[in-house]
Amino acid sequence: MELTNYYNILNIEDSADLDNIKKAFRKEIAIYHPDNNQSENAKSHFDLLVEGFHILSNPERRKAYDKMLCSSEINKPIIIDQPIEKFQYSEWKQESKKKADSYSEYSIAKLLVQDIFIEAGIEGLFSIDGDFLEGLGDSLGDVLDVF
Repeated sequence: MELTNYYNILNIEDSADLDNIKKAFRKEIAIYHPDNNQSENAKSHFDLLVEGFHILSNPERRKAYDKMLCSSEINKPIIIDQPIEKFQYSEWKQESKKKADSYSEYSIAKLLVQDIFIEAGIEGLFSIDGDFLEGLGDSLGDVLDVF
């Protein structure tokens, strides 16, 4: 199984911090979201952006991913041949595909508003299931419960 270089997909350095990953992701999804881009490859690129963000925004996944990425030679395709890594990477891709399908149904405006108002941890960029406004109300209610 060939490993995708998500740093290249998101146009960031491999030393990028979470804020820079989020900024790059926001910028790229605004370009490739199905609402804004009807080109042939836009949907597949959008899916790759979501995959990249899903992996790079989580410290544990990113650490494992970086380990896989470092084991390759420069300018050669990265092939994952370790069974555990192969399984892990396949699982990440499946999770990301579900997220990408869900995110493409939201308008770009809703996705960006959700990102601004719901920063519930690293996975918080798009972690609401179900209706956007219902999820927003639930999240705000949870925050207010703390006080």
